[in-house]
Amino acid sequence: MTIESFNLIIASPLLARLLVLVCGAAVFVALRRKDTEGQAGFFLAIILILALRDGLLSMFAVPELRYPTDVLYVSVVLFVYASPFKPARLALFATLAINLAAMGLYASRVYAGAVGFIPVWAYDLVPVVNGVLIAVVGIANRRDPEAGAARMAAATWPYASAAITLYAALVLAVGDEATPIRWLVAPASYTWLVFAGLAGLRLHDDETLAAINYYEAAIDSLYNLSFRVGTVLKGSFSTEDVLGSMNEVLISETGASGGTIYLVDEFDDIIVAKAYSGAFPPPFALPESLPRKANRVESYMRHAQFRLGENVLGEVARTGKNIYEPDAATTDRAAGNGDEDFLRLSSLMAVPLMVEEKIIGVAAVAKNEPGSQFSEADFDRFKLLANFGTLAVSNFFSFLEANERSGIEKSAGIAAEIQRTIIPKKLPQFPTLGIGAYTTPARGVSGDYYDVIRTRGDRIVGVVGDVAGKGVSAALIMVMIRSILHLITNTDKDIATVLDWVNRGITGKIDMDHYATLGIVAVNIETGELEYANASHQPLLVYRRASDTIETIDIKSVPIGVERATEYHRKALRLYDGDMAVMYTDGMVEAMNEQGKQFGRKSISQTIIRNRDLSPKDIVGKIRTELASFIGNARQHDDQTILIFKMKL
Repeated sequence: MTIESFNLIIASPLLARLLVLVCGAAVFVALRRKDTEGQAGFFLAIILILALRDGLLSMFAVPELRYPTDVLYVSVVLFVYASPFKPARLALFATLAINLAAMGLYASRVYAGAVGFIPVWAYDLVPVVNGVLIAVVGIANRRDPEAGAARMAAATWPYASAAITLYAALVLAVGDEATPIRWLVAPASYTWLVFAGLAGLRLHDDETLAAINYYEAAIDSLYNLSFRVGTVLKGSFSTEDVLGSMNEVLISETGASGGTIYLVDEFDDIIVAKAYSGAFPPPFALPESLPRKANRVESYMRHAQFRLGENVLGEVARTGKNIYEPDAATTDRAAGNGDEDFLRLSSLMAVPLMVEEKIIGVAAVAKNEPGSQFSEADFDRFKLLANFGTLAVSNFFSFLEANERSGIEKSAGIAAEIQRTIIPKKLPQFPTLGIGAYTTPARGVSGDYYDVIRTRGDRIVGVVGDVAGKGVSAALIMVMIRSILHLITNTDKDIATVLDWVNRGITGKIDMDHYATLGIVAVNIETGELEYANASHQPLLVYRRASDTIETIDIKSVPIGVERATEYHRKALRLYDGDMAVMYTDGMVEAMNEQGKQFGRKSISQTIIRNRDLSPKDIVGKIRTELASFIGNARQHDDQTILIFKMKL
C-alpha cells in the first residue's frame, strides 16, 4: 500500500464505517459467550463481510463492485432472518435466485455492455425489495417462535429491515456516490447491527431469567410436596393420609378446584379411590340411580372403583397416557351429569402414576369455574409433581414392607430401596455411542448417584454424584437431585447453566452436612461434541484413541447445596471415533488395599488403555475385576461408581 492510497483511506468514510462495525462486533462477541446455538456467529459473519468489502473498495477504488457487494450483503442478511422460519424458505430461495440474477445482469452490463434495455434504477430496486421482504418475514412470524434462532430473528428484524430499506431507497433516489450517502447514510445504516446485538443480549437475559423463574417455581413445588408428604410420614403409617397430602399439594400447586387419586388393584384389575379433596366434578357419567346432590356425589367419588379402561380414569390406568383437556366443557369429558355447579367440568388433567414403567395408579385434578382453564405450564407442573409424588408413594410402600419385615434395619432398607429406584435399570445404547456403568455401596447403602438422561434425539446427559452422609436423608437428597435434573436438562442452555439451576434448587433446602458433589456431561451422539461441568467432583478422564493417551479435565468449584450464588463453568471438547469420557466417584480412586495403597486414577487409566477395543460395558467389568483384585480383603469406607461413554463414529 502506498502513502497516497493510505491517505485516501484516511480521507474516506471507511473509518466511520469500521468504527460502527467494531462496535457491533464487540456486542456480538459478548453475545456469543452466552449463545449456545451459534446465532451470533452469523451476525459476526455479516460484519466481517462488510468490513472486508469496504476495505477492499477503499484500497482499490473499483466503484463497479459496490452494487454486487451490496446485493451480496443484503442476501446474507435476508438468509439469516428468513431461514429460521420454514414457511418463508420458498420465498427466501426465490429472492436469492433473483439477487443472483441481478448480480449477473449487472456484471454483463458493466463489463460486456449487454442488457442495456434494463434501466439502472431497476438494479437499485433489488436491495429495497430485500429489505421489505425482511420486514414481511418478521411480521408474518411475529408470534413467539420456539427455536432460538427464530426468537433472535423475531426480536431484531425491525432494525435490519429499517436500515437496509432506508439505505437502499436513498441510494435508489440519489445514487451511491453522493457525499451524504458515503459519509453519513452508509455508516449509519450499519448501526442496526449494534442495536440487533443489544436486543439479542436482552433477549438472552430475559429468557434466562424466565427459565430460572420457571425452574425455581417447579423446584419450590417439589419441595412443598416433599415437605407435606414427609410431615405426614412422620406421624402416620396410613396410605390414605400420604396420598391425601399428595393430592392436596397437586391441587394447590396447579390452581385446581379439586382432585382425586386412584390406586390400581392388580388382583381384581380395578382402580380404587384413595384420596379426594375439593370440588372435583366427575369426568364420566354417574349412575342414573345416584341422586344429584353434592354430598351424595362426593361420597360416591370418595369410595368409587372402576375396571381398567372403564372410563377416562380407568383408561389412563390401562394405557398410561396423559389426559390434558384445557377446555373440557366442549368435549365429551363433560359427561352431562347435570347443570349444578358441583357437576360442571371446565378443565381436566389426569396422569398415570408409574414406577419403572409399571402403572400403580392415577392422579387427576379439575376446575369447575366457568371459563377457567389449566395452562400448559400447569400441565407440566402437574406431571412433574405426580412423577415425584409417585416415587414418594413407592418409597412409602417399600417402607411399609420393610417395617413389616424388620424394625431393626428398616431405615437402611428404605434408603437402599430409594437408591435402587433412582439408579437406571438399563442403560441406553446407540449406534454411535456406547455406555457402561456400575456402582457398589461400601456398607449396604450408597451415597453415590449416577444417571443417563436422553434430553432429545441427539443429546445425552450423563451425571455422577456423591452425597455426603448415608441413610434416608442422603437418599432423599439424591431423589431431589434426580428430579431436578430430569426437569431441567431438556433445555438448550449450556451444561454449566444446568448445574447452576441444580444448585439453586438444592441450596437452602438441605442441611450443610448433606452437600453433594456432582459431575455432569452433555454428549451429542451424532457429532461427539461434549460439554463438561463440575461441582467439586472428581476430574473427567478422556481417552484419546488417536494418541492412545488419557487427558484429565478438571474445573475447580464448590459442591452444590453450599452457596446459592455459585456460578459454575463448563469446558467444551469433542470425542472422536474410539474416544471415551469417564466419570467416577472418589471411592474408586481412594479405594485402599491391605497395605494402605490407593487404587488411583492411574490404575483406572491403565485399565482403560489396555482394554480400549472393548465395549464400555466390558471395560467397566475389567475395572471392577481389577479393583476387587487390588482391594483384596481390605474393608472399604466409601462407595464406588463409574460411568463410561465411548464414541463409535
